[in-house]
Amino acid sequence: MKKRVVFLMAVLLFAVLLFFLKKEGYFKKTEEPEATPTPKITEPQTLKNAWILSSEENSITFFFEGREQKLTTKGRLQETLSSCVADLTVKDEKIISLVLKPDKITGKVLRADKNSIELEGYGELKFADSWRLYRLYDGLSEEPTEKLLIGSVGNEFILENGKVCAALLKEKPDLETIRVLIGTEGFRGFYHETVQITSDSAYKVICGDEEKTFQPEEVCTFTKQSFLEEPGRKKIVTEDANAKLTLSSIKRADGIPSYRGSFEIDCREEGLLVINELTIEEYLYAVLPSEMPSRFEKEALKAQAVCARSYAYRELLANRYAEYGAHVDDSVSCQVYNNIAESEASILAVKDTHGQVLMYNGEVAQCYYFSTSCGHTASVSDVWENAKEVPYLSGKLHSVSEKGKEVAVVRVEGEQADDTYLSSFLADMETKTYDSESEWYRWQTFVSLEDLKETALTALKQRYQAVPEQILTYEEKSNSFVSKPITELGDIQSIRIYQRGSGGIATELLLAGSKSVILVKNEYNIRTVLAPLNTLIYRQNGGNVNGAALLPSAFITLQKGTYQGKTGYLVQGGGYGHGVGMSQCGADAMARCGYTCEEIMNEYYPGTTIGFIYG
Repeated sequence: MKKRVVFLMAVLLFAVLLFFLKKEGYFKKTEEPEATPTPKITEPQTLKNAWILSSEENSITFFFEGREQKLTTKGRLQETLSSCVADLTVKDEKIISLVLKPDKITGKVLRADKNSIELEGYGELKFADSWRLYRLYDGLSEEPTEKLLIGSVGNEFILENGKVCAALLKEKPDLETIRVLIGTEGFRGFYHETVQITSDSAYKVICGDEEKTFQPEEVCTFTKQSFLEEPGRKKIVTEDANAKLTLSSIKRADGIPSYRGSFEIDCREEGLLVINELTIEEYLYAVLPSEMPSRFEKEALKAQAVCARSYAYRELLANRYAEYGAHVDDSVSCQVYNNIAESEASILAVKDTHGQVLMYNGEVAQCYYFSTSCGHTASVSDVWENAKEVPYLSGKLHSVSEKGKEVAVVRVEGEQADDTYLSSFLADMETKTYDSESEWYRWQTFVSLEDLKETALTALKQRYQAVPEQILTYEEKSNSFVSKPITELGDIQSIRIYQRGSGGIATELLLAGSKSVILVKNEYNIRTVLAPLNTLIYRQNGGNVNGAALLPSAFITLQKGTYQGKTGYLVQGGGYGHGVGMSQCGADAMARCGYTCEEIMNEYYPGTTIGFIYG
C-alpha cells in the first residue's frame, strides 16, 4: 500500500512539472517550413520551330533548346511525323496542337548576319524572331548563327511568312573553296567606289537569270549608279577555267592584280564589295609569295604552305567575315593575298603539300608565323590577351646544331625574363640561332622625348579607342590603373618596361608624363606607342630604314640618353614581328641546313603532326 502511494505521488509531481515546462514554452512545437509547390504550367506554351524526330499514335519525340523530349498528345495523330519543323503548343505536359512548317528551299549561302541571310537565287531573307539552326550530321545539335558557313550548299531553309524560321545543316560542308574579301587600294578598306574588271579570256557577268558575255580585254565597269540601273548581286566568271580575272581598278605591290576563280560584286550603301571565290589550293598559290619570299628554300616554302593552309582552314570555320559574304580578307588582318603575284616556286610548294595541315589533339592547329625572331620565340599568351595557352606555341630558344644532333633548348620565363637577361641575350653574338644571319636579327633606334610627346599621345588615344581595356591610366584616388579616355600626357618623365614574358618580350610598358601615368598592355600597343615614325632604324647588316609605324618587335630594352643633342631613349631590339610560332627567316635557314618541311614544323610547333583536310 505504501509503495502504491509513493508511485501515485511521483506521477502527480511529474504531471505538475510537465505542466509548468509547457507553460514556460520548453516544449514548443517546431513548425515545419511549408514546401514550395512545384510550379505547374496552366497556360499554354508554344515551342517555336522544334525539330520533330518521330511520332507514335499519341506522342511526339522532338528536339528543342538542346535536348530531346517526348510528350503525349491530347488527341490521336492522323499521320506519322519525322524530320520536320513545327510549332508545338504544350499545356499540362501534353501537346495540345502543332503547326507544321513544310515550306523549304535550298541555296548557297552568300552572306549572313544576326538579322538576315542571302541565298543564291533567292536574295536576302530575314530571320524570324525565334529562328533556329539545327545540325543534323555528326550528332544532332542546335548551333549559333555563326555556324552557318558562308559558301556552304546543301542546307535546307524552312520558311514561314517569307522569313527563315529554321535552317538545317544536313551534311558536313565542303571545305575546299574559300571566299576572299578584296580590299581597296592600299588595303585601306573594303568598300570600292568603282570596280573595273577585264580578262585575257572571254567572260560572263551573271545577275539572276540574265547574263552578258564580254570579249577578251574588254573592260566591265561597276558603280553604285550601275547597280541602281540593274540591281542584284553580280557574278563574274571566265569561259576558260584556267583564265584569270583582272581587277584593273586597284594596284598592288606587283601592279594591277589578276585572280583565279570567280568574282562577286555586292552593292551596299557604303560602296561595292568584291569577293573572290576559288579553291583553297589556288588561294595559297598567291598567299605564299605575299607572305614569304619565293627565293626562300623549297622546304621552307612547303612549311609556309602547311601553315597558311592551316590558318585558312581555321578562318573558314570561324566565319568572321560572314556579314560581308567572305571567309577572309586579303590584308594582314588575315593572310596577305595576291599583293605579290604567284610564282612557280609558290605553286610547286602548294602542290607538294596538297591538303596538308598541322594537327594537335585531333584538331587543326593555330599556325601563327612571323618574319624574323631574335633567336627566341614568344608564348601565345604573352602576345594576345586572353589567348589560350597551348604547348606548341610556347616561347623557346631556337639554337643552331648540326643536322642529326640534338638541339639544346633553353626556356626563359618568369623572373628570368628581366632586363638583365634580354640585354645580355641581345648582346650575345656567340650563341648561334637559326635567325642569326637575318638582317632584322638585331636592330636599334633612338626615339626622342620631344617626338614622343606628340606621337605617343596620338597613339595612346588611337589604341584606347581600339582596345580600352589595354590602355590604363593611374588613378590616385583608388591607387590603381583604370580604363578611361586619354586626354593629356604632358612632358614625358620616364618610360620603362613594366612586365616581360617568355624570352624577355615586353608585355607591359609604364609611361609617366607630367599630367598622367599610363600603363600600356600588349606587345602590339607597345610597338605602336614607341613607334620611330621619324627616325632611322639601324639593322645588324649595316642597312637602315627611315621611320616605321611600329617598332620591329617587342623584344626590346630601353636606355635613357642623348643623341644628336636630343634627350630620349635608345631602343635596342631583336627580330621582326609578333614572335609567336614559326620564324620565316629561321625556317629558311633550317632548310638551308638540310632540314625537311616536317622537321621545320616540329622545331617551331613541337608536339604537332601533319594531317589532311580533304577526304
